[in-house]
Amino acid sequence: MKVVIIGNGIAGFSAASAIRRLNEQCEVTMIARETTPLYSACVLPDYIAGKIPRKHTFVKTNIDYQQLGINTLFDSEVQEIDSYRRTVSLDSGRCLPYDKLILSTGSDAMVFGERKKGVFKLKTLDDADEILKHNGSKAVVIGAGAIGIEIAIALHCQGYKVIVVEMMDQILPLGLDQCGADKVREILEEKGIVVFNGERAIGTLGGKRVQGLATDKRELDCDTLIWAVGMRPQVDLARQADIALGARGGIRVDGHMETSASGIYACGDCVESPDILTGESYLNLFWHNANRQGVVAAHNCIGQATTYPGSQNIVNVDVFGNQVAAFGFTEEAVHRFKDIPAFHRKQADPSIIEHEQDGRYYRLVILGDRCMGGQFVNVTRDIGMLWSIMVKGRSISGLRKMFANEELMERRPWLHRVKPFFKTN
Repeated sequence: MKVVIIGNGIAGFSAASAIRRLNEQCEVTMIARETTPLYSACVLPDYIAGKIPRKHTFVKTNIDYQQLGINTLFDSEVQEIDSYRRTVSLDSGRCLPYDKLILSTGSDAMVFGERKKGVFKLKTLDDADEILKHNGSKAVVIGAGAIGIEIAIALHCQGYKVIVVEMMDQILPLGLDQCGADKVREILEEKGIVVFNGERAIGTLGGKRVQGLATDKRELDCDTLIWAVGMRPQVDLARQADIALGARGGIRVDGHMETSASGIYACGDCVESPDILTGESYLNLFWHNANRQGVVAAHNCIGQATTYPGSQNIVNVDVFGNQVAAFGFTEEAVHRFKDIPAFHRKQADPSIIEHEQDGRYYRLVILGDRCMGGQFVNVTRDIGMLWSIMVKGRSISGLRKMFANEELMERRPWLHRVKPFFKTN
């Protein structure tokens, strides 16, 4: 069987390596526009900050592909997919047949307005290289999600004066509620990073070279402008092949990661996937989701039926040595989505378990009798257990009954570790 994989991100590599583990005879060919083996986009801010050398961004080497028996066509681009003839056409003029095809075309960072000199995004290793070559001194980062915060810190480490502009009323809006976000903002501002919330970027200032940013409230001087406002799935090939897209713009897949075209699978940032808590389809563009999706696509590609359990919203940011983590839904998100069928309690409002002491802070979002999310600052131990409680849908009232049972507590030591999180203030 011939399997062609388009894309060399974590989803594509996970799919390729899983296929090889499951089937030694399968012919696997990977096509990618980039010229390098797999690297981690997650560590690019550390590379920009000077914390790691460029070589440490790479997760795999060319030798790894060779040892796995994966044929690589790097620096190549697919021009067309013919799902009827089961072929892909390359920019070189070459045409490759396939029995099964896996799309892992990823996403790209969104950029708006003119691309003047000094205006950047951060998605690829090439992007990071260009930012380092620029050698600016005053930066504005548009967007205060995890990527925006990490870029701001990286540039600060390189001696830049940094301003962060966020259109929402708080930073890290997908991971934290207002209280936790304010704590992180305080840490940033104590280190000298200025944060403007509730401001919308209007346009760049300057001629061919950026000299500033105009917002709806002020003009900011800068010689470096970074767009960090989100990612857009790369779906041009899928659209051209008449593969169905979802309501949010990603490739629509079933539980086996198969697209609307028979024999074509998709995984990673290019797909819409169900949330593990609600089953609702979202763009869950995270490394851990892409990794798992690639494995599931691989199993189904070679005929081993496997179902994708759903994606997870997980945030993990190091803010000047302060560990900021979150999973699941914020309180604000639960208010927006609580009426969907998966929550089963349309009339319920979320409740909060919250605690702060000695620079450590946590917040659990409870809906009905389930934990729907957690937010943590400088709390690292036992987060995995809390995440498991959320994903498995454990009853909070049931947990509290277990806490009161001394015999059960002795037989299940892990209960002692999570009990402090569920005390009521």
